[in-house]
Amino acid sequence: MRLPAFKLFLSAVAVVAATQVSAQSNVYSLAIYAGGTSYHDLCSFDLPFPAYHLKITQRSRYEDAEGGVVMDVKHDKDPEMVLCRYWDVECGLASFTVALDRPPPLRARLLAAESAERERREKEWLAIGFFQKKTFTLTNRTDSLEDQEVLFQLEQREKFKDGYWTRATGPESNVFRITASTNDMVIWDRIMNKFDKPAKTSRWRE
Repeated sequence: MRLPAFKLFLSAVAVVAATQVSAQSNVYSLAIYAGGTSYHDLCSFDLPFPAYHLKITQRSRYEDAEGGVVMDVKHDKDPEMVLCRYWDVECGLASFTVALDRPPPLRARLLAAESAERERREKEWLAIGFFQKKTFTLTNRTDSLEDQEVLFQLEQREKFKDGYWTRATGPESNVFRITASTNDMVIWDRIMNKFDKPAKTSRWRE
């Protein structure tokens, strides 16, 4: 598909997605909620021509004046707290984010730039085989504060060979995503195996 035609197609999809957003009127019963943020898939298409895949996900969360996520809305009295919505767009291999409610604050833009640079570096490392990505779907553990503390203790007992790794959770509470060097991923396999043992039978010792 030629670029102008694809732009037109993308605009049409955006209109359809906008209609869906209006119809739902802030009802998030069908959304996934994790870490203070709601995720709702507005549309997803697999195409027989480039870019082959198009997906728009709406991300909604309360933010403070600096763009930080407000986790506990009921108890936070910050008068500058704002409900912010974003569209995360996947178009083939490319991806970008559109802010719907306000321009991201300076601190948020700086953090986004740092995140983009880190992601670029991780992609390079993945391409040369230095990095690996794994998703761990656990049976007995979640991202609760209590379980996070147990996981932190397990991390502290290990000596990572390279020290290059990142850990993310969600969108489900029992899903943990690890990106790590090949050497450190072996250690993470061991950590997550220990971490997912039932709490009553686990003994957090080597």
